[in-house]
Amino acid sequence: MRILPALAGFLMLPAMAFAQTANMRAASEREIRQHLPGTSELKESSSGYEYREGNKNGYKIDNGQVCVLFPNKSKDCVSVKTDGKTFQMIDRKGGRTRF
Repeated sequence: MRILPALAGFLMLPAMAFAQTANMRAASEREIRQHLPGTSELKESSSGYEYREGNKNGYKIDNGQVCVLFPNKSKDCVSVKTDGKTFQMIDRKGGRTRF
């Protein structure tokens, strides 16, 4: 299972129990940007993706979602949920990971 290796630096823990996810909602763009390290270094391009200097991966951060555009033009997205304290990434197969 590939969980956006481009988002390296997050502490990846085993999947969360359903009881812990019941109060989760889509995280706002602001919450995601506050939680992810290095988002202040991203510069927006004309494609709508943001890039960090020296990095060829593009990032698009929206309410409830983070997408990565790789140099080969493939794209991978995760949903981001929060209860206001804990954040989860949910991959396209439904796998949940706390970060």
